[in-house]
Amino acid sequence: MRVLGKKSIGFLSALAMSALFSFAAFAHSVTGKIHDVNITSNKESISLTVDSSGDSTGTDGSIYIFEIKPYQNDLTGRRDFLAKGNIGQDQKFTFTLHAGPGELRLYSAFVPAVKVNGHYEMISDRRYIENPEIVAENQDPALNPGKKGLRVDPNILDDALSLNIKHAGVDIPTQRFFGNGISYTYENKTYKINKELIDQLDAEVKRLSDSGVAVTAILLNAWNETVPELNPKGVTELPKEQAVYYGFNVESEGGFRAVKAMASFLAKRYNGKNGHGKITNWVVGNEINNQYWNYMGDYDVSAYTVRFQRAFRVFYTAMKSVSANDNIMFSIDHYWNMFPEAAPVGKYKGKDIMLAFHNYEAAEGYMDYGLALHPYPYPMTSPNFWDDDKTGKVNDSIDSPVVNFKNLHVITDFMQLPAMRNRKGEVRKIFLTEEGFTSTQGKKDKTTEQAAAVAYSYFIADNNPYISAYLMSRQEDNEDETKHGLAFGLSSIVNHKLVPKPAHEVFKWIDNPSATEGIADFARAVIGIDRWDQLIPGFHFPGREAEKPDVINY
Repeated sequence: MRVLGKKSIGFLSALAMSALFSFAAFAHSVTGKIHDVNITSNKESISLTVDSSGDSTGTDGSIYIFEIKPYQNDLTGRRDFLAKGNIGQDQKFTFTLHAGPGELRLYSAFVPAVKVNGHYEMISDRRYIENPEIVAENQDPALNPGKKGLRVDPNILDDALSLNIKHAGVDIPTQRFFGNGISYTYENKTYKINKELIDQLDAEVKRLSDSGVAVTAILLNAWNETVPELNPKGVTELPKEQAVYYGFNVESEGGFRAVKAMASFLAKRYNGKNGHGKITNWVVGNEINNQYWNYMGDYDVSAYTVRFQRAFRVFYTAMKSVSANDNIMFSIDHYWNMFPEAAPVGKYKGKDIMLAFHNYEAAEGYMDYGLALHPYPYPMTSPNFWDDDKTGKVNDSIDSPVVNFKNLHVITDFMQLPAMRNRKGEVRKIFLTEEGFTSTQGKKDKTTEQAAAVAYSYFIADNNPYISAYLMSRQEDNEDETKHGLAFGLSSIVNHKLVPKPAHEVFKWIDNPSATEGIADFARAVIGIDRWDQLIPGFHFPGREAEKPDVINY
């Protein structure tokens, strides 16, 4: 795999230190840093370390540790500190994980403060617990039986399973989560859950996971009339042509509690241990670099990302504290170093979102998050991604405007940078949770090219060791998309019947070691190559070893 050089690493470090990702400033002369916020091995306490220094004149000479929630930004009126110590380096504090009957401090952050003129002032930014997985009852490894997957239609699961998928994407419309039929008590409050939605999810998730498929849930928050606290604070509903989904609200106490209740219910319901099936992977929101899919208001990339990240952390904590090895991700589209071209609301470069998220995560507490990428062709109205470099938007540099299958190594090279790896030094999980290739272009039939694109793109993903999963976006054509020239389905709907396209058969057999070479053979002529290793260095067919070069005797 190609790896970015020192120039790119320097760029990343410089950008990480730029004003784009600045944090709070404190007026007094005592400064500090809080780190290593962890649940202890007895699973009953929280420990943390504070480094502080400076002139303590005007303070009482002590450091105080406060708990702070995502919707709290200062300590106005607060006197309920958890611990007290001395100003200095490497000051360690321990206090109970339990906040009171039925409530844990799992979702809280902590800040050090000094006492000035009878009130308390923070001396560093907040820091969250970094190891919620330690309390999880389910410590099983995450299921990953292969890479091939599909965003499934729950009405035609037989067809999806006939394709020998290893991953399935399932949408959870969170605006329907609260309702009637199921009572759920969380932190001493009882919530009403929509039984109709949960029954649908139970049937879908159980059938898929019982079939050995790894299930990925995509949490989509349309405008919520039932529990308006879930809607972003200070935002009113926009027309559908401006925003389809909204960010999750943890900036008010009501929103924070509702998100916690929902996240904890889903984590426990689908932990694989209670008969409802297992959700292994979770994607919070959709294509967050475009507010059309995740509207939160008018913010620059820094302010927008910190708000998203704090809501993301609630889901991360809920899932990890129940199933330690679940993968928790956020998604971006294929616009990497350019602004998305569609939608009228806030838009950001995918790379800027990645850097902002990573830097806020580093500042506010470690998470072993993953990336869900949507590497669509450019333009999406053509299936032939192999010539996308001709558009001038797709190249092999870190600054490529678009990242898709033509230059997928750009994202995996970027995630291999030391600064982007997780705490263990591993490359973070990268899932391709939505990709598709149209079978029409204008009035032209492009079903052959679509099938070739499926074969070629899967080979690229399968040969890249840093890609964990590959999920096609559409099992069948979507009517709204086809109106815009995007016939992404593996099948068409004709007279209310499913009619497979050539891509359906290619997708079915593409990861079968005995069939993959034959099923993809036609695609070489379509793309214009003789051998796959002309395009994919070190190429091997799925499930088979790379071919060795011919030995030449001199």
